[in-house]
Amino acid sequence: MLPKINTIVYACDLDTKTQAAMELVLSLASTHKAKVIIMHAIEPLNAQASNMINNYITEDVRSEMRKEALTEIDGRMQRLLSEFMDKYSAELSNLETPPETVIVNGVPSESIQRLAAEKKADLIVMNSRTHGRLSQMIIGSTANKVIHTSSIPVLVVPIK
Repeated sequence: MLPKINTIVYACDLDTKTQAAMELVLSLASTHKAKVIIMHAIEPLNAQASNMINNYITEDVRSEMRKEALTEIDGRMQRLLSEFMDKYSAELSNLETPPETVIVNGVPSESIQRLAAEKKADLIVMNSRTHGRLSQMIIGSTANKVIHTSSIPVLVVPIK
């Protein structure tokens, strides 16, 4: 029996060039009547940056900055999703549930896999980007880590 795709986790970095991956995710969800979870991972600060911030900014200010950042990221995710849902409303009318958005804190490669396991995902979809000439020969480090350590199938969509 062919595997059924019931849940798709799309690890979105909120880049403006995510259209191809989002279209593919929504197409797969529509075809398989799958649930879509669009996630974004906020990478933690390294120890040096964290110490510097803690020395100069009070906990109240840090807390407020964190809230503002989460609100802004959530707004970007909701706008992105809304644009795609409006643009492809006819094609997506058979989705059983609207896509869910999730923001997580942690190392992206680990957070993606943890969320996919928690949500019992059947497929992880990610973008891949390159940052320089040398790295153009290999896929991005987050995608590379997820591909090589995930027990769930991973589909990588190149950003052009």
